[in-house]
Amino acid sequence: MIEMLGVLAIVGVLSAGGIAGYSMAMQNYKTTQLIDKMQLIATQVRAVYKGNYSDLSSFDNLISIGKIPDRNNPFGGYLGGKKLNDNVFFIVGSSIPPEACVDVLQTDWGDRGMFEGIAVYEGDTRLQYFNYTQNTYPVDMTTSISICKGSDKKLHLDFK
Repeated sequence: MIEMLGVLAIVGVLSAGGIAGYSMAMQNYKTTQLIDKMQLIATQVRAVYKGNYSDLSSFDNLISIGKIPDRNNPFGGYLGGKKLNDNVFFIVGSSIPPEACVDVLQTDWGDRGMFEGIAVYEGDTRLQYFNYTQNTYPVDMTTSISICKGSDKKLHLDFK
């Protein structure tokens, strides 16, 4: 009887460890998917519109011609985008958990000639904007963790 309780305790501990490991692996997988999809969108928009974003009203045109698969965020939100003016467009990502937010802030989004900056929002409130001009990008780990803590974030990535 004691041996049986010992076996059950060991199985319980191993199961809890397995579930925690699986959860962390899925988080990393979704974060990688999110960053890859944002990079794909940025690359395809720049390739298709060649710096003139006056016709870019949404990413639906890119989906319809097969340049990007969809606008789904792996974390359940969305990826969208629109032009700011004829020379700048941005990608919006919503429902991004803190761990993924930190990874996105520390991703190399391209050369200074194309990437403008990244803004972090909580709801409709802009918390901070990071860019090369102000020498706030790339974002250091301490700042990333501080700005991304709390509830899910929304990110705006601006490109020329």
